[in-house]
Amino acid sequence: MRRAFTWHARPGLAGGIDKDGSRADELLGIGFGSVEFGSVMPEAVPAVAARLTALASRRMTAIGVGLGLPPEWPADSLADAWLAGLDGLWPVADYLSFNLSAAANRRFLLAEHALRLTQVFRVLSARRDQLATDHGRRLPLALKLPLGGGEAPWPEAAAIAVAAGFDQLTLVLPEETDRFSRLEVLAKALASDLDGRCAVVAVGGIRGAADVLAARRAGAAGVQVHRLFVEQGAACLAALLPYLTMSSNSTSKTSVELGGMPGTPRLP
Repeated sequence: MRRAFTWHARPGLAGGIDKDGSRADELLGIGFGSVEFGSVMPEAVPAVAARLTALASRRMTAIGVGLGLPPEWPADSLADAWLAGLDGLWPVADYLSFNLSAAANRRFLLAEHALRLTQVFRVLSARRDQLATDHGRRLPLALKLPLGGGEAPWPEAAAIAVAAGFDQLTLVLPEETDRFSRLEVLAKALASDLDGRCAVVAVGGIRGAADVLAARRAGAAGVQVHRLFVEQGAACLAALLPYLTMSSNSTSKTSVELGGMPGTPRLP
């Protein structure tokens, strides 16, 4: 069985729509399975955490937060920046996403940064586990990165994150027509090598129920939308509702875990 979290049962809203939590009240009430805020830069973490904390007790949509790094910051500041985000946001977030798909952060996908990513991901995972031991809530960690198209190699960062104990890979699909086939190859490899311990979420090019179903059939535990929401607003969910009907009889095939979902005890 492939891994999933409860919020994967419904389409999620991808990061980039609300980068500072200023629209949180609106977005959390639409009906998405999750809403991802960000990418949040280190200096904005306290303000974003405060806004989301004010809403956390009265919503049923999972809160995700994407963390980035300002392009002018040096590469060796990555660990400190992301640790600050983890420490500041874990009480209110249902998952944290570390964004390597943004143009400013794609530099870390180069082979020269493999050792750095290995160290950073291990530090983040260890801090998350310590927080879980101290406070009784294990926060899922996700890595967002481009899947790549054509003959592009698999991102080594994906394997590094999974080895470090990350719980989700959010893959930005390319525009190519074979994107779901490429997604299927990676999802099957993960399921085989890791016994489904890492969830795959697809984002990019999700325009309707057929795309959602294709992503799920390719092995994605969930999907996120971005452009569809930009173009249609809350009405975009209507385009995805047929998928929800089609998938309602297949949820038993998915391993659903609670993770940090609403209802899980939080710090006051």
